[in-house]
Amino acid sequence: MLSPKEEDLERLAETCLAAARQIKEYLAANNHAQPSFDENGPSSFPAATPEFHQTRLELRTAARRLYDLASGPDDVVTWHLYHCNHDLNAFRYVYRYNVAAGVPLDSTGTGSGISYADLAAQLGLDASQLKQMLRQLMAQHVFREPQPGRVAHTASSRLLATHAGIATFTGFLTEDTLPLVARQVDALERWGHGRPEPTRTALSLYYDTDLPCHAYYETDPPVRDRFGRLMTHLTANPLMANGHVARGFDWARLPGDSVVVDVAGNAGHCAVPIAEATAPSVRLVVQDLPQVVAAARDPATSVVPAHLRDRFEFMAHDYFAPQPVRGAAVYFLRMVVHNHSDALAVRLLRQIVPAMTPRSRIVVMDQVMPPAAGLLPEPLERVKRSQDLQMMLLLNAKERDEAEWADLLEKAGDGLVQDVFAAAGQPDAGKGKKLGIVAIRTPPGSMMSVIEVGFVDGAHDVNGDAGESGEAADLPDSTGTGHS
Repeated sequence: MLSPKEEDLERLAETCLAAARQIKEYLAANNHAQPSFDENGPSSFPAATPEFHQTRLELRTAARRLYDLASGPDDVVTWHLYHCNHDLNAFRYVYRYNVAAGVPLDSTGTGSGISYADLAAQLGLDASQLKQMLRQLMAQHVFREPQPGRVAHTASSRLLATHAGIATFTGFLTEDTLPLVARQVDALERWGHGRPEPTRTALSLYYDTDLPCHAYYETDPPVRDRFGRLMTHLTANPLMANGHVARGFDWARLPGDSVVVDVAGNAGHCAVPIAEATAPSVRLVVQDLPQVVAAARDPATSVVPAHLRDRFEFMAHDYFAPQPVRGAAVYFLRMVVHNHSDALAVRLLRQIVPAMTPRSRIVVMDQVMPPAAGLLPEPLERVKRSQDLQMMLLLNAKERDEAEWADLLEKAGDGLVQDVFAAAGQPDAGKGKKLGIVAIRTPPGSMMSVIEVGFVDGAHDVNGDAGESGEAADLPDSTGTGHS
């Protein structure tokens, strides 16, 4: 395993060679195709052992360091940026004009593609400009030129033509993200640094709107529909699977009279695995906006299996209003808090705390970022840091590390915790308590972590992933009615 600061050229090259050999041997032994740029090569790596994916990560990390070191510091801050700008420009052109779909597919791998002139005529484009754009991407192994003046697919460009989800992701990045990136610093200049409002963002500036991100999307059908398709694509990724919800918290220990509230739970996609992991008498209340709730209640569009529906209640609720379901065992929020700045996240959580009992939990499923740069392999680090900046770009929001989560929770409970214990007839038990992290667990294969939140002592230490066994002390054993 590479040390975080490994930068010896020879050792990095040896790491690359050793990892590449292991990957080739594993693929051959398991009858999988080897990686290839060829149009008919594999579109992704197969599902495999954790060790295999760790080896891939080591290869990517070492290869990236080797490339950057061989490029030199000056290239990293000049030519790399130059190429990135024009790569994005070319990808946007290809997406906007659906260029990949115009290039014929070739299942034999022996075809000669299509001429630039014919492709341009077919798409109504200028042949010279088309050639400029595609040759930029060919340097990234996206499209190829089998003969001078002709273009054919590689494995990557074929995906743009045949995989709707990947094409949508490319479209979102080039059409809906790239223009906002160009306005991020301008938004800071206009409205000031550190603004918490979701209406003072790069998106606000680019679209000249006073609406927050998702409300604006509803007014712009092409953007709205592309974002909807993107979410469908991303949630199909095993890293984002709803099933991870059931493995991040010991739902089975909830008493049979418990109520679980899924805040901003949409149609109940995540509440279903929770229901399956809890006792048959546990009730689930899924809260969202009125139009979402109306669709969720409709049997024709419900995602809740018929045998579970009598346990579900769908409730219209604005999470910036006081939580109406009091005494629930768990208030669950998945990918909700990260949509908000610290100020708004505290405001949101403070609507829940007065509804809790001393034994209630808030369970948050979101990213937990590393506390400093350089603690993760670069490929993982880049994904997390890009996600963090994406939240700023769209919502003036952020992903948080453990200390930031703890600080956020303590502020959310400030001045409210003692009242919760007093209302339960336990005023003395609330002394010295704060709203804080009980445990953080990352289900295997999940991109997100599950943060178990409750009332903890002021000097409480957080249980980490060692708590995967579910031995979280003091889970609710009596939760009241849970009625609003």
